[in-house]
Amino acid sequence: MTENIKNPFTPTFGSIPLMLAGRKEVMNNILAGLDNGPGDPNRATIFVGARGTGKTVLLAKIAEEASARGWISANVNANPGMLDEIIIQIKDNAKEFLAPESLSYITSIGLGSFSISRSTKASARKSTWRSELTAIIKELNEKGVGLLITVDEVNIETEEMSSLVVAFQHFVRERREVALIMAGLPQKVSDLLRDDSISFLRRAFQHHLNPIEESEVRYSLKKTIEFSGRKIENIALDLAAKKTEGFPFLIQLIGYQMWRQNPGRKQITFEDAVEGVVAAQVDLERMVFARTYRDLSDKDLAFINAMLDDSEYSKMSDIAERLNVSTKFASVYRKRLIEQGIIGSRGHGKVAFDLPMFKEYLQNRLE
Repeated sequence: MTENIKNPFTPTFGSIPLMLAGRKEVMNNILAGLDNGPGDPNRATIFVGARGTGKTVLLAKIAEEASARGWISANVNANPGMLDEIIIQIKDNAKEFLAPESLSYITSIGLGSFSISRSTKASARKSTWRSELTAIIKELNEKGVGLLITVDEVNIETEEMSSLVVAFQHFVRERREVALIMAGLPQKVSDLLRDDSISFLRRAFQHHLNPIEESEVRYSLKKTIEFSGRKIENIALDLAAKKTEGFPFLIQLIGYQMWRQNPGRKQITFEDAVEGVVAAQVDLERMVFARTYRDLSDKDLAFINAMLDDSEYSKMSDIAERLNVSTKFASVYRKRLIEQGIIGSRGHGKVAFDLPMFKEYLQNRLE
């Protein structure tokens, strides 16, 4: 036995793990785009993926790496008030580069003796958001500093999304040192790209965050454990890597749970891994599946319930027959569920679950 060592795994949404598995190429492309200069297509990028595929973590890691390169970043969710939040974060993070008057907001202008009143509160701003951001970007760029804006959980229903995208389009045309990296659920991204008012985004690079290769998962788990002062049996490592199914959030969750089974032991055993997988599935149901389930329509649920009796994959013809609908009608919900990252194609006329452990979750609900 040995003293307990701090658990190195971070199954918290948005928390950057000790080792980020499987996203090196896409991250390097974006960082190279920042270095390359205005006009590089990587500076307008959208990450697409279901819950738990690592979108938020990837945004956070890119912002961290950009800061190390001397960029200023503002990182927001697509919620009301996001535009003000962007300005506030920039001014807070770029204090050393901005003149004092740039850190405040114009509240009134007197015509008689030409007096200007300022406030440090964003709510007092009288100039437009875009004009204020333009002035800030110009000042930063003149000092050789770029601006990165990341937006998580994109949603076209947030009216400020279109204002941000339109402003960014103008910054690109003006060859400013700016980048806009966004992330969202597949359906939300599809809705965003269909909006004609921001058709500019259709030319943005899209990266669908697919499952990570098992070999990379295995390496990430092993190195995280060893770097943190423990070891893991090969058979335990094999089980843990397989059960993640390449799902980034599960890598952290299974790692976290198997670590804590017997934290005083120097080595993680197969039994620790088995217990960790069981505990991780319970957590996953509470943290991811319950919300995903609530977002599904009755017809979405009918479609995936019709897949439960199949083993490796389901045939669309079988699903349509079980639902007593045409294959064409069933294809509408096939597309919806693929866009949500719940199922995926397995060849012509075949589908299977892409969201790890979700099939088991549905089966348990029906028992």
